Amino acid sequence: MQLKIAFIGIAADRAELFQSIAPQEHFSHRFYTIAKEEELIRELADEEQLLVIMDKAYALSPRTVRSSMPRRGSMLILCVDRADQLTHEDYDAADDIWLNDGPALARFYFSRVLARIAARKHAWMQETWLQATINTLPDLIWFKDMKGIHVDVNDAFCAAVAKEKAAVRGRDHYDIWDIPKEVYEATDYVCVETEDDVIAARKTCLFDEEVMKADGHLSKLKTYKTPIFDGDTIIGTVGIARDVTKEYEYQQNIIYMALHDQLTGLANRRQLDEFLSNLETNEMMVACLDLDHFKSVNDTYGHLAGDEAIVRTAALIKKHFPDTLNVRLGGDEFLIIFTDGTVSENIPERMQVFMDDFFDAFKEDKRFGVLSVSAGIAEGQVGHGSFDLLLQRADEALYAAKAAGRGRYVVSHRDEHEVIS
Repeated sequence: MQLKIAFIGIAADRAELFQSIAPQEHFSHRFYTIAKEEELIRELADEEQLLVIMDKAYALSPRTVRSSMPRRGSMLILCVDRADQLTHEDYDAADDIWLNDGPALARFYFSRVLARIAARKHAWMQETWLQATINTLPDLIWFKDMKGIHVDVNDAFCAAVAKEKAAVRGRDHYDIWDIPKEVYEATDYVCVETEDDVIAARKTCLFDEEVMKADGHLSKLKTYKTPIFDGDTIIGTVGIARDVTKEYEYQQNIIYMALHDQLTGLANRRQLDEFLSNLETNEMMVACLDLDHFKSVNDTYGHLAGDEAIVRTAALIKKHFPDTLNVRLGGDEFLIIFTDGTVSENIPERMQVFMDDFFDAFKEDKRFGVLSVSAGIAEGQVGHGSFDLLLQRADEALYAAKAAGRGRYVVSHRDEHEVIS
């Protein structure tokens, strides 16, 4: 970075003194002596800055010099013998005022202004780097003071709330996200509370949070929040939030696919195993179902028709047994598990209503007119290994129903089979 240094009315020995002082790191100096207004420097390249040192006694007025200087990256120093020589216009025009009182003071003044210019440029560079970095990232980034007021945010944050930065800076969470405080307090949002957690922990913390975006959709965020220290005192927090809504949806979809039959949406064997491993109940009833003459439908009309019959059967099971665990074991075999309150209901009656609805739903389609459904129902106590025995009894009852003519159910009580036609 080049610092252009222009002398106006400065004695030669003083100018030589300034020229002998080394530039600050990353800076180079280029010196000018200006004698008249036409020689004033009026433009700067992006990497240049301008320092004008002029004597108050010179013919050019400080106001004229100031008005000619570029607005960005320029500084005007006014040198005087006595403070009473200065006017209000001089004070308005100058960035700093130096007293003419020997080379030692001049060296001090000049070295200090060079450090000041370098510090200002360094601060500008740091701010530029910070803004370029945070605005490049797709994550939401914000800085808050201890009152929860947003000091700064990045472009991604503005996009999420559909507001310009000027409408975000100086505002709190409720204003920015357009959530009335009473609504916020009645929801599961934890964004504000976690700020307190970070301050209490005095270290970076990771949170799962939810916010309602400007488009009305609820977004799930993984949020890192870090306290900002001034010495040992926390003066604010910085937050970095990644929108993981899609990742969450993918994860939930994977979990769903792992636990459900892909054709029907009913539970699969893996979900059945998890259900049984976490089950806490004393009484249970199990119903095994399959479709009669299903192979005939597959052979005559193809597997697509067979799949349609399976899907329509599953929909009827969901309709009539919404309070049970409904499992597709494979092919045309289904399992319905009744626990807790459902075992006290009239399950055979519910099964009959289901079968009647099945008959009505399928009889109008010539492809499925041959189909019926048979079921075996078993009841019993739940204990170690008892489910397998109960399932075996239900399966035996199912085959008893088929042997009795199909399109019916058999109830296997604890000690006997009851055939219902």
